[in-house]
Amino acid sequence: MVRAHYDSEPMLRLAGEIHFDAGLSRAEVRAAARVFGEPLPDLVYLPCAGTLRHAPPLLAEGARHVVAVDLSGPSLTAGLGRNVPAGLRGHVTAYHGDVRDAGQVLPECGVRLAFLGGNSLGDVTAPEGHRQFLHALARSLTPGGVLVFDYVSDRYLPAGTGPTTSEWPQVWHGPEGDVDVVDRRTRTCRPLGTSGMALLRIRCDILGLHDGRPLAPPHTYSKLIVPDPLLKEQFAEAGLELTNTGPVADWSGYHRDRIDQVGDLGMMGEPDCWYRAVRR
Repeated sequence: MVRAHYDSEPMLRLAGEIHFDAGLSRAEVRAAARVFGEPLPDLVYLPCAGTLRHAPPLLAEGARHVVAVDLSGPSLTAGLGRNVPAGLRGHVTAYHGDVRDAGQVLPECGVRLAFLGGNSLGDVTAPEGHRQFLHALARSLTPGGVLVFDYVSDRYLPAGTGPTTSEWPQVWHGPEGDVDVVDRRTRTCRPLGTSGMALLRIRCDILGLHDGRPLAPPHTYSKLIVPDPLLKEQFAEAGLELTNTGPVADWSGYHRDRIDQVGDLGMMGEPDCWYRAVRR
């Protein structure tokens, strides 16, 4: 599911999709650095790095090298071409693979800081895979090392029992040129048995702004939803002490302004929070 979502060609064509949003990426990195609370270490690990959009801001904030790991080869390739200037590519190690195998490109002793942006914690939707994901993140850290990430938890669930739909104006880089469109996201949710977790399903429809005509096949992706109390238990089981440090907008003026003025951040906007996990 993770690879299928991030390899989605229609999603990569949305101008406002986060894959190539430099302003948002810079703001996220600055906020994450504040949550970390120290000068950035020389090496920063980017699990689920996607299009490498956080790599240049991390280097600008003081890191000297970024190790980026992602399952999606097309995302990494697109990111190296569009997000990472040629002069910075020597400071980025891009590894196409599973975060469970990240030890192949990380220091044996672990890293001081890992940064997981874009609500990626919910990308692994199978409960056992999620557990392995958390343990892999913990293994990547040196004792006392910190994982900083944003996560929506259960704060973006559909209202009531039916689906909830949000729409934003967008530009789609179509095969024949740019087209003004509506980006419609429809959210549904179902519990995962008695686990206390749930699966948030999001359908994306790209529709012509003026005629409502679909310009691409509908694309559906899912996020694992874990309420904060259960998430804290899961992190503790992986050897990590978890703290919810508060809404993203409390850490970033950019987020506050964008939420107030445009409101197009969805799960990465008002309901999103920054978390800090320390390896014991």
